[in-house]
Amino acid sequence: MRANAPLALLALAVLISANVESQTMLRSATTLAAVVRYPAFFHDKTVTVVGTPVELASGTLHGLPMETPKQFVIVPQSGRVPTRPVELRGRLYDLGRFASDDSRLGPLNLRSIVTTLRGDRWPAREQLLVLSSATWSDTNSRPGPTLRNLALQPELFEGQIVTISGRFRGRNLLGDLPAWPRQSEWDFVLQTADAAVWIVGKRPRGDGFNLSTTSRAQTGRWLEVTGRVMIADDLPLVVAERLRQADAEPEPEEIAKPVAAPLPPPEVIFSAPLSGDADVARGVIVRAQFSRPIQPGTLGPNITVRYADGAIEPPPVWSVNYRPGQIAVEIRFESPLAGGVELVVEFGAGVIGVDGVGLTPLTLRFTTSNRVE
Repeated sequence: MRANAPLALLALAVLISANVESQTMLRSATTLAAVVRYPAFFHDKTVTVVGTPVELASGTLHGLPMETPKQFVIVPQSGRVPTRPVELRGRLYDLGRFASDDSRLGPLNLRSIVTTLRGDRWPAREQLLVLSSATWSDTNSRPGPTLRNLALQPELFEGQIVTISGRFRGRNLLGDLPAWPRQSEWDFVLQTADAAVWIVGKRPRGDGFNLSTTSRAQTGRWLEVTGRVMIADDLPLVVAERLRQADAEPEPEEIAKPVAAPLPPPEVIFSAPLSGDADVARGVIVRAQFSRPIQPGTLGPNITVRYADGAIEPPPVWSVNYRPGQIAVEIRFESPLAGGVELVVEFGAGVIGVDGVGLTPLTLRFTTSNRVE
């Protein structure tokens, strides 16, 4: 048994790690006020907010009302955005966090929103928020005091005593919320489905449990909390009066996740030799590093090696070797290159990243040395 103890401990560690990771929220139920206050946290995440959309740009766009100069635009997955109270779900972008020429903007048609609202002026950070691929459903006019409703509409419950249940997440150990209220060292997050709120005022211990706010291994335990609702720094808090263990509750079915912005095309970010180098050794190994992982099978057919126009012979036989750890390719020649000639290495768009996006084509040129090695 002793010989197997390390293996048992390793298996337990893997199980705990997998359990913690499986608890990570895929989307965040929050408020417009929180999104405006913490745009860096919610940028490029799937969020749910409650609001009443209004017309923008003479009715060509819809959004949620905000104080100028800030704007919040809703881009529907399909259909026309309603102008009644609804629960909105979509991928949130702070457009000012993109460069105006970022390739991810094209497929989502986000540049046209800037043009419609601001002409040629690209927005600064935190000025233009977009909820992309948005869907919606009608809200309950009299929502009950659940954890999720508290996260979505805390103003309806402010000052009230509520009882909610959820998973213990420690002191925001899984990054469910954008800020810590710092009421005490015992503050902790309670989470369920896509919602999370801070619990303050009581240490997380009681009959049969004594939890650490800094231990990820203890996250996932279900607790029931009774306390008064307050809002601090645009985040809902429950000032706990009673805590007890609770049974796990069934999760609602996962709502389809809005499409994330595609990654930009992979590109060559470094090469040796550099393009334009001269007096390069004739026995050189050409190396190129990519911005992100590549499908190795697409390299050979889409790399061309040749001497520049005027050469009377082809280059030696060459081969490619992909090094995934370095995200780089090596091009090796079976014999030395000709001396004093320009070699052209072309990386074509047929080189494909692991997500199926083609490489930004690149041509590398360098001149070999006349010296015999």
